[in-house]
Amino acid sequence: MTFKARMSACAALVALAPSAPAFAQEVNAQVTDVITVTTQFREQSLADVPINVSAFNEELIERLDIRNLEDMALFTPGLVIQEQSPNNTGYSLRGITTDSGVATAEARVAMFQDGLSISRSRGSYVELFDIERLEVAKGPQPTLFGRGALIGGINIIQNKAEFENSASVFAGLGNYDAYEVGGHVNYAIADNYGLRFAAVNRVRDGYIDNLGDGDDLQGRDVLAGRLVLSGEPMSNFSFDLIANWQQDNGPGTSFKSGVLAPVGGDTSPYTAADLRLIDGFLNGEPLGLDRWVWGLTALTSWDINDSWNLATVTGYRAYDSLEIFDPIGGGIEFLNFAEDATGRQTSHEMRLSFDNGGPLTAFGGFTYFYEANTQRIPGIYNEAAVQAFFVGAGSFGDPAVIAGALGVPVSAITDVTNPFPLSIAALTSGLGQVPLRPNYYEESANAGSTEALDFFADASYAVTDRLTLTAGVRYTDESKSSTGYGGTDMGPNRVTFGPMLILAGTPNFAAVNASADFDAWTYRVNAAYTLTDRINTWVSYARGRSPDLLSLDSNSPTFFATAPAEIVDSLEAGAFITLDRGTLSASVYRSEYENFRTSVFDPLTATFTPQNNGEATQTGAEFQGDFNLTDTFDLMVSYSYNMAKFNDTSGGQPQALGGNRFRYAPEHSVALGARWEVAAGDWGILTVLPSYSWQSHVFTDNDNDRFVGVRQDAYGLLRARVRYESVDEGYFAEVYGNNLTDEEFLIDAGNTGAGFGLPTFIPGAPLTYGFRIGATF
Repeated sequence: MTFKARMSACAALVALAPSAPAFAQEVNAQVTDVITVTTQFREQSLADVPINVSAFNEELIERLDIRNLEDMALFTPGLVIQEQSPNNTGYSLRGITTDSGVATAEARVAMFQDGLSISRSRGSYVELFDIERLEVAKGPQPTLFGRGALIGGINIIQNKAEFENSASVFAGLGNYDAYEVGGHVNYAIADNYGLRFAAVNRVRDGYIDNLGDGDDLQGRDVLAGRLVLSGEPMSNFSFDLIANWQQDNGPGTSFKSGVLAPVGGDTSPYTAADLRLIDGFLNGEPLGLDRWVWGLTALTSWDINDSWNLATVTGYRAYDSLEIFDPIGGGIEFLNFAEDATGRQTSHEMRLSFDNGGPLTAFGGFTYFYEANTQRIPGIYNEAAVQAFFVGAGSFGDPAVIAGALGVPVSAITDVTNPFPLSIAALTSGLGQVPLRPNYYEESANAGSTEALDFFADASYAVTDRLTLTAGVRYTDESKSSTGYGGTDMGPNRVTFGPMLILAGTPNFAAVNASADFDAWTYRVNAAYTLTDRINTWVSYARGRSPDLLSLDSNSPTFFATAPAEIVDSLEAGAFITLDRGTLSASVYRSEYENFRTSVFDPLTATFTPQNNGEATQTGAEFQGDFNLTDTFDLMVSYSYNMAKFNDTSGGQPQALGGNRFRYAPEHSVALGARWEVAAGDWGILTVLPSYSWQSHVFTDNDNDRFVGVRQDAYGLLRARVRYESVDEGYFAEVYGNNLTDEEFLIDAGNTGAGFGLPTFIPGAPLTYGFRIGATF
């Protein structure tokens, strides 16, 4: 989309607004209600929180049509979420990305559900339905979020059971054979007890045709539910017992090759792909995802007296997922991988808070956390196609010399689409004609466990009526173990006659083990100053940490490597302004990183594993406003500037990635969302709800020049709904459209194929549209 087109789209939203008087002319207007958040473990107006928080309450979630985490990211300054599949989602906050599925990896963007950590990559993506509030805290949050909050945290706060009867239902149909149905039922068991059940089912066929094996690609099939029992057995004690579950079945990710075109096709990511499965792989399981996530959470709150409160968050969470994919995507039976991942975690947090209405407020407590995860990577290969690729890449020497020795044209031994059927290594070594196998199988696996105990304390003191100082500290003690193996039962491969063909092996296919202990201190200090009754300012300094890693490393003689913790020191200053008809918030920040991790392809795990790339720096600014311009027109606007780059030197030495930009870190991003009540009467209310989000170019790899297509140019997405609602809000009907300009953009580029020099590309969703109806009782 050109700059002129972007400006036209922005102007179109503003032009929808009827003429509005200036804020200063609103003589009798009331000060705007501000969203209440619990980011600091107590209910506060967003205006009073001395850190950068983007919050969405139920009204704003509905207005912006936020139905999944990607929708939320469109309107959150500094946040990018890329969902290849629910099993493989990238979370990038101010350019700091979490997406590794390795069992020993650590999150850098913390994910929470009602205060319970769900940060483990393969279990972190959850469907949004029946949501009370979404909070995104940016910048290091060691005291508030603890492990994994290197650059911030996302907390999904679900609706709890109420002590009254209510129900809602909605259903919809759309293009690509999409349908959705969902709702809730709330039942008052007794005066102070309630039971709530909510569920949603969303299905959509893939938007990329698959000429090969299986269904069309990039589809969705999710079924999720929640059961909540809430109660207040005493006036000073309350609890919530929450059971969550979700099942995802998808047709597969469109890893479309940018090098190998399917027969009769091209290498464009936006045209038909041709993904293939080698016969017999995993007993004929199809391409795609089968994932199951479930968890139990118990929340308690006890007001010991007027000053002290004791709260706990206890949870158990598990996931099992199997995703099968063709990582080359070139229309040939070359190789297939699968990821078979499992995880179990248990945690308990106890937090004691003090607030007697005086100048001092404080909280402190401890968190116990245990998790155990596994990741198994089976691989199956057509040895002939792999051999052709190796020969073409020069792994056996000059292809022309090899072809001359065999008496065949060079094309006969380098064509992966019609590969030479005999082992060249056998022919050239005098072993004779040894046929290559179409289904050579090997696998590797990694597993890890972490047991961590955290102690934390945080206190705020109102020095004057206008100035409040805050300080917090957290101590973390961790014990980690890691194990892994790699091997095959099929004997030496016939391409190189080595013990493994692509994945790295361990001696005799046996498991190797290692363990280590780590500890660290993190902290924050804040100062908040109230300039006027409507202008609050703050400045914050924090040290964040992404925990040390103990992981498999095929290049190490011990098969293991320890990566030191990523450390960030961040300084940020901001302000929150409450207007008669809106709110404004803004901040500027600078963060400096040590031991910044990037990813390299490791054949032992067939995944990208961490690599220490030294020092990096991040400078930026964010702005967000929510305005009720007239009684019938609301407008939300946000802007983010982020310059996140690797330093040219680290410790006085040049860096390989020096000067490169962080991946998924747009320098500029803008979002607009409006609600215009077009007409209203005894017959009901008609509302138009458009939104537009735009971001400047991004790189999909920290090596900004790694391959052609590593850069995604700037693009914008225009969405809109037209909604009818009855006067009593009892029922509604709406039509919607997403990506109305049918913009072409990439979710990701490179992927596993880039590790073989054959990068693949995953397209974002094109124009989608449909209608919904619903009712509330």
